[in-house]
Amino acid sequence: MPLRLVAAWEWQAPDFAPATGLGVSVPPSDLQRASAQHLLAQARSRVAEASSEVPIATDEIPGLPVPALLKAAEEAELLVLGSRGLSRTAGYLLGSVSQAVLASCERPVVLVRAAEHGEEEGPPEPSAREVTAAFGHRDVVLGLDLHKPDDAVIDFAFDAASRRAARLRIITAGRRRPTTTAAS
Repeated sequence: MPLRLVAAWEWQAPDFAPATGLGVSVPPSDLQRASAQHLLAQARSRVAEASSEVPIATDEIPGLPVPALLKAAEEAELLVLGSRGLSRTAGYLLGSVSQAVLASCERPVVLVRAAEHGEEEGPPEPSAREVTAAFGHRDVVLGLDLHKPDDAVIDFAFDAASRRAARLRIITAGRRRPTTTAAS
């Protein structure tokens, strides 16, 4: 299937005047667009190195990231969101885009953590290389609602884990009912 790489950006007025050179000023929106284009070119190059057979399209979408990604997902079979390789705390605080997209997206969403992380709090997790060496691929994690399980989501997770020869981890969450004990 073809792959569409998307970069969403919103123009913001700078806190300072744009740099000028030889009397020519570059509008901030042009700088932001050039940055998005550069990011997409880098991503396209990395994907092409990994798999030269996959057709790749790129698209810059001006606007807020969450609505832009949700709109892009409407035209896709699957939405994949990557992380920036930040520490756990920074990743949580800056992960609001992923959280908002997950909460609203009607397509399957896959979250992929960066292979290399900055300083981590607490004991370091094994690197992607160590996990791959031990298990073939990193784990596939399925967040499952036990009160409303979705067969399509479950099938997707099992298929993804099977194709990668990876472990499938299933995480559930819910409210516990209070338990009562009889006093003797």
